[in-house]
Amino acid sequence: MQEDRLQYLMQKAVSGTISREEREELHTHMTGADAERIFDALHEMMAAQQGASPMFSETEAASLLDRINAETEVPVMRPVQTRARILRITGWAAAACMVALGSFMAYQFMQAPVKPGTVKVAGAKENTAVVPVAEQVNKVTLTLADGSTVALDSTGRTIAQQGALVVNNGNGTVTYTDNEPQQTDSDNEPVINTLVTPRGKLFKIVLPDGSKVWLNASTSLRYPTRFGNDQRKVELNGEAYFEVAGDPAHPFIVETGAKTITVLGTSFNVKAYTDESYTKTTLLEGSIMLDPHGDGKPRLMKPGEQATLENGRLSIRRTDSREAVAWTNDLFYFSNTNLREVAHQLQRWYNIEVDFESLPDENLYGELPRSTPLPQLLKAIERTTNIKLKMSNNRLQAE
Repeated sequence: MQEDRLQYLMQKAVSGTISREEREELHTHMTGADAERIFDALHEMMAAQQGASPMFSETEAASLLDRINAETEVPVMRPVQTRARILRITGWAAAACMVALGSFMAYQFMQAPVKPGTVKVAGAKENTAVVPVAEQVNKVTLTLADGSTVALDSTGRTIAQQGALVVNNGNGTVTYTDNEPQQTDSDNEPVINTLVTPRGKLFKIVLPDGSKVWLNASTSLRYPTRFGNDQRKVELNGEAYFEVAGDPAHPFIVETGAKTITVLGTSFNVKAYTDESYTKTTLLEGSIMLDPHGDGKPRLMKPGEQATLENGRLSIRRTDSREAVAWTNDLFYFSNTNLREVAHQLQRWYNIEVDFESLPDENLYGELPRSTPLPQLLKAIERTTNIKLKMSNNRLQAE
């Protein structure tokens, strides 16, 4: 296609006079090798003509976007809210959503944000196993009570243990089932396993009582292969989403080192990484009791609340729970999220190091898949916030 024809189509797109056939023609070239150059040119042209008619109507943009998603694996960035410093493209975003195949693909539809509380976390859990972008040599590992370590790769296998069978289905999940052994005195001793996820990987475990736990990257969960007669207790280091099987007679307890969470039957997310100064607990359903270690008094949480424990101080507030559990649906979701917190997420998911001291004190808004290649994600941040980030020797820093 000659350059003057391309310029002609872009001018008509910006002016709002482009026909359907011409839109299709321009779209074809926006999914080719010149996609990024056309994207930038449209950006400049639209910025110079404020108030121009959208290149595509909302219906047309949605239809074209669905078609592109069906044909490619290029990620899409969606706005969380229309505010400053949002990871978004402004009035020309309907045109931007056509950029695909190796070029960063972003858009902003003219629609109201999803209302808090409408996310259906439980319904999306069975497909939680995610293959990250970065190729990982580290494996999800299971450390057995005798100290031996099993790599939980794509090969399914069954491990017989005292009191339980550990079934690895080879699809990002291990399940514990009752082995129904002959009871002996030694059976009363707890058999403890530890499941560990490396950077860039998620994993799901079904505990002996039927409770389900999704582990985020760089997380370890320590638990018995069979719960005792008084309580169900696990130890968490990192981040996990819990769907606890109801059993009022046997409270479910999560120890994080900084606090104790007591549960009767509920859905909640716990973030307790040792490289961050705080722990966060976000309750979606049911009720839980938080007991901060130290001088803090136990506090009862209600659905839709988030508890933050930092420097020995516990605070509870209402929150948009979508941010806390977005990772379980393979999403980055930033809602007034500090750049340093964002960088911690990137560090764990892409297996990189971060120069935190170089990062400016900025907050981000936005949503995009965690399958987004890191260079494209950094480019999106730069284009929409003017924060320039670069990688050098696998280390992220601000310029």
